[in-house]
This record gives sequence, C-alpha cells and structure tokens, in this order.
Amino acid sequence: MATSKDTRRSAPDTNPFFLKLFRNSVVSEERERAWQDTVRHAGTGDPPLRFSAYEHLYLLNVYAQKMVELLEELSRKFVICRESMPYRQAMIQYVRASVSQDMAYLMNGVEETDAWLHQNQQRAEEEKLCDPDDVYISVRQREAERRRQKLPPLVRFLDEPQAAKPAAAKKRKTGKAR
Repeated sequence: MATSKDTRRSAPDTNPFFLKLFRNSVVSEERERAWQDTVRHAGTGDPPLRFSAYEHLYLLNVYAQKMVELLEELSRKFVICRESMPYRQAMIQYVRASVSQDMAYLMNGVEETDAWLHQNQQRAEEEKLCDPDDVYISVRQREAERRRQKLPPLVRFLDEPQAAKPAAAKKRKTGKAR
C-alpha cells in the first residue's frame, strides 16, 4: 500500500482566498511552502506562536542586555577577573545578535508573503466595494492631468465638444487650392 509523505492537512481555518491566490500566482512553490509551514507552526498555541515569536525575541534582547549589565555590576562589587569581562559580554551579545538575525531572516520571508497576500485580499475587497462606473471618473481625471501636462489625449469623451484640428484642416485646404 502506498502512502503519501505529506500527511499533514492544511489548517481548517486557512483562508481559502489565500489558497486560491497561491494557486493562481507566480509565487514560487518554495515561498508558498515556507509560508504555509511557518503559519502552520506559528499559528498553534495560545496565543499563536507567530506573535509570541516577536515577544520572545524582544525578551531575549532585554535579558541579554541585563546579563551584560549584571556582569559589569558583579565585576565592580566582587573580585571577578575584569580582563575577561569584555570577552564574556561579547559572547552574550554574539548569541543575542545571532538569534535575532536568524529570527528576523525567517520572519522577514513570512511577513513579505503575508503582506503580499493581504494586499491582494485588500484589492479584492476594494473591487467588491467600488462602483464599476468609478473607472470613468478616473479616466476623466487622468485625461485632465494629461491636458495640464500638454500631452495629447488618449480618450475622446462623447459628451465633450470635439475640437477641430486646425493644422490638418489647413493642410487639406492648401492641397486643394494648388
């Protein structure tokens, strides 16, 4: 009997809009997989781990700084080798910075994809809310902007009087007179 390696089902609360967007987009499968894996793991727990990841990263940075300050205080109050203090503080700061960098890199990809997804969702919702005739207002505004920039019109509106083209009319008249 054959079995699939992928035994996980998508989360029941996965947004169908996002799933459809991934299917119809040019986003790489790797990006989609990374986003789904992260959301699957980060969305578990109470509160969801995705947001507590930032909280834990913040706390790591705060406590690392407190450790550095405590080492300084210990070296002032007690007989601890002061020569090795910069080395010890550097180790703490290295671990803090390294973990922060790894977390920021991981979450950056997730946040970029999330921003893209929600921007597309926002556009879809805006399309539902807007009046289909608003496009005509936008075209009229764009044509007015082109006139201000002294660019030729791209669209002629039927409710506006048609301006005669004097240069073309003169060429025709001069050609007939000869």
